[in-house]
Amino acid sequence: MNVDRGRIRGCLILVVLCLLSATLPVVRAADAIPGEQWCDRFLEHIEFSGNRVTRDQVLRRELVQQEGQPCTLDDIIDGIQNLMDLGLFKSVRAELFLRENVLHLRYLVSEKIFFLPIPRFSRTSDGELRLGAQLRWDNFLGRLHQLKITSEKRQEDDGRGRTGFVHSVEYVVPRFFGSAFGMSIQATSERRNAQLAQDGVVFGETVMRSRRAGFRLSRWASGTLGVSGLSYFAGASVQQRDYAMRSGSLGPYSDGQDISLIAGFAIQRVHQETYRRRGYYYSGSVNVADEALGSDFSHARLDMLARWYIPWRGPQTNLNIQARLGLSDRAPFGERSYEIGGGELLRGMKSGTHTGNILTLLNVEYLSGLFAYPAWRWLVFMDVGNVYLSDDVDLLNQHLRAGVGLRWKLERLTNTDLRLDLAWDPQRQKITPYVSTSLTF
Repeated sequence: MNVDRGRIRGCLILVVLCLLSATLPVVRAADAIPGEQWCDRFLEHIEFSGNRVTRDQVLRRELVQQEGQPCTLDDIIDGIQNLMDLGLFKSVRAELFLRENVLHLRYLVSEKIFFLPIPRFSRTSDGELRLGAQLRWDNFLGRLHQLKITSEKRQEDDGRGRTGFVHSVEYVVPRFFGSAFGMSIQATSERRNAQLAQDGVVFGETVMRSRRAGFRLSRWASGTLGVSGLSYFAGASVQQRDYAMRSGSLGPYSDGQDISLIAGFAIQRVHQETYRRRGYYYSGSVNVADEALGSDFSHARLDMLARWYIPWRGPQTNLNIQARLGLSDRAPFGERSYEIGGGELLRGMKSGTHTGNILTLLNVEYLSGLFAYPAWRWLVFMDVGNVYLSDDVDLLNQHLRAGVGLRWKLERLTNTDLRLDLAWDPQRQKITPYVSTSLTF
């Protein structure tokens, strides 16, 4: 449903008040460091314990306290937090001790499970069955590299409708051997039966085949530690797509090859606590394609993203906010650049309900833990967003959905939280469930 302008203004005022509260300092109790009475001299040696897989150099590059410098408890505690922020450990502790009258610092870590082969069987909120497997390695080679291989079959209408196959490989290197440079590589192959439709008009049935490969090179700004702070990236991608029509026509769609360049930045300041996050994340990117690059399509696109993780009352309560803005003139293959609907964008609305070349989106979640079971948290959420064509932009014309949910943090696994959301769609008079092994944002 479309909400009236007064309700939209009220939602925006609430978000502004929450952001203002995030600027207030967060008071944290001082961490007790065993042997802190010795922290009155120069620190001569740093060592690590419990990192059976993770390399020492990966941990060392996250530390504020360095060897050969005066011992500072605040820097040691910041190092504990930085190591937790990697998401690799269930716990991190530090201790100081003297050995032959020389001050040593030891970080003790408890590693999570990094290697996870997962059989995949799920049903999306739109009734699509997905069957396959995924291999995920979040600390490949012990260097914080991320490797993900996915292969699955997808079939609409609870296994009775159109069928598709998706295979993908993704490899991410945050930093090369402690340098300021990193990279990511991604390749996807897709073959599926599809209906070609736009704005409620059906043009035909087709078999769509798509192959895409992309590469990005990133550089961390001077003075950054580890994988937190400001980074820049640039890269390119190539996608080929063709349609084999089974009936009807292509309509506005077309096959061909899209070659595009991308550049942007990211600011990562998200801190991991045992059961919640705090901090912020900002990113922006520009994507362009032109026939001069060998592409069959010309288009330009700007995407901006902001996330805030705001601590609230209690150690398990916080407010998470995500805001997105997307602007483009057109998209390749006759498609449109953005759509809304589905569990990752606007919960409660059916995936792909609206498409356009301009996107506005706001997601707000209030989460609170269950006192006796801290790994579980309940939440209420609100999603507000819309897409527009270039000639119909009205920022006060938004779609609003809301609902409740549960989160279960799997403490032994990296980057894995079970998510259940129930969203109400007043237009369809229907509650839509969403189940996933990843957080909304």
